[in-house]
Amino acid sequence: MGKKILVVEDDKLSLAALDNFLSYENFLTRAVAHAEEVEIAVEEFKPDLIVMDIRLDTADGRTICDKLKSGAGTSHIPIVLLTGLSYDEIARLDCQADAIIGKPFESGSLLYTINQCLKTG
Repeated sequence: MGKKILVVEDDKLSLAALDNFLSYENFLTRAVAHAEEVEIAVEEFKPDLIVMDIRLDTADGRTICDKLKSGAGTSHIPIVLLTGLSYDEIARLDCQADAIIGKPFESGSLLYTINQCLKTG
């Protein structure tokens, strides 16, 4: 059975693309389009890793990331954040994410990062 990945992205087209790509790569996925659904999805789905956009509809992905990383039951879950920020801006981000990837990204780079996070997570 494949590892479980929770995908959090408020852009429906990007969400569908990520969900389809990760499913094709033999991950079990759950797609969430709204920030307020993340905690429930984590509790129910129990993901091995989370891929989340920083700019969400009603929240900042960094805030959600830090909240999950400070939770006793969720601190072990690797989190990969996606952002449209420049690489200089990414370097200045302060959050507890395991990785931050700039958009647009190559699918191979995302897959490599996910696999590295799953090995060390």
